[in-house]
Amino acid sequence: MRRLFVSFVIAQVLVVAAAVMAENPVGVITEVKGQVQIKRAGKSAWLPARVNMPVYAGDVLRTGSNGKVVVWTPTGRAQTLGPKKTVSINPVRGTRDSLWREVWGSFVNRMKSNFSDENLATVAAARASISLPAKNQLVLLSPRNTKVLEERPTFVWTEVENAKGYRVTVGFFDDDKRVWETVVSQNSLHYPSDAPELKPGRVYIWQVEAIGVPNAKESAWFVILHPAEARDIKFALQQLRSKAPDFIAYSLAAASFLESRGCYSEAISILKTALKRFPNQPEPKVLLANLYETVGLSEHAQQARAEARVGLTSVRSLGWQVAATR
Repeated sequence: MRRLFVSFVIAQVLVVAAAVMAENPVGVITEVKGQVQIKRAGKSAWLPARVNMPVYAGDVLRTGSNGKVVVWTPTGRAQTLGPKKTVSINPVRGTRDSLWREVWGSFVNRMKSNFSDENLATVAAARASISLPAKNQLVLLSPRNTKVLEERPTFVWTEVENAKGYRVTVGFFDDDKRVWETVVSQNSLHYPSDAPELKPGRVYIWQVEAIGVPNAKESAWFVILHPAEARDIKFALQQLRSKAPDFIAYSLAAASFLESRGCYSEAISILKTALKRFPNQPEPKVLLANLYETVGLSEHAQQARAEARVGLTSVRSLGWQVAATR
């Protein structure tokens, strides 16, 4: 369910930001399996269908013998096309609201279904604090199992009690060779300018060891994006920011976009910034929980999900119409 929302948000928002077509899309492709093709309205060529591709009235979708495609619409419904099918996309009936309100309203509807009365029956239990890793357990926070935009990233990990320092090592994922190593006293480090250059597209492993604390060691991977791709992503984020009605809406769309590009740590950072400014907003916590799960921070995900459920009860008491028209 979350994947459908995530794909819809970024596909719709990028259409607005780039203004690639005057007509609004009537849906977005959220799942593709096997052979699936699309023919644009008024065109003769068949193109491969891809996830996050907007769909317009008059387009035609077709699937092969092993094909499947799911199109999510602004009404909140997912339409599935199975093997050996061909379908023409119909226009949306009736007038359409602004695209941003449409996005937000659809998100609210999905939040309502994800946190139904049955699900919210566990709110009392969710209020109990979820225990995060103990202070003598080292956990890598960022970049953690992700692609990164910066050529020289900043490494962040949890502080460990009684540690006499931290040994930080960077190496290739497919080679035992160490690229760089240093010892620091704090629990963060910007990859310095005098360190060996990190190559775009290569998978790196970084490891931190708390000196003097047994078994306090962890590693994670990251990939530096090629400069052109990183520039494109940064430009798209600027466009999203200029189109968003408020910072919460921007954070949701930007995090969804970054997730679709594999930049999980960047997405987490944006959502955490939003929650610093608006700590009682449940929506960023929902996406944050799933991103934490993606990068392997299960305890953090449990805490974010519990806080989101508590916050959602307050939102429900005020009425979902308020959130849908923000």
